[in-house]
Amino acid sequence: MKLQLIAKISDEELFLKCVHERGTIFYTVNGQGVIDQVTYFSGSRIVVLNASNGVSEQLAQRVKAEGFLVNRLEIDEVQGYVKIVQGSAE
Repeated sequence: MKLQLIAKISDEELFLKCVHERGTIFYTVNGQGVIDQVTYFSGSRIVVLNASNGVSEQLAQRVKAEGFLVNRLEIDEVQGYVKIVQGSAE
């Protein structure tokens, strides 16, 4: 049996505990340039941090340093994929 973690959370500390260097961080920003969603993806984990009010400065610095800004993130749990759209690739 193969287990996977799919987490939709709002706790930054839990988010940081769930990520490791083998995965990739993607994030989106709202109209004011504030990070509003951060998604970590690896072969066995999808962790979504919903941050409609933004994230702490510490997390924002880490996400910007290690992650990738994308225009849109879609997660389809039924089909089993994470779709990202970046730049003019739409």
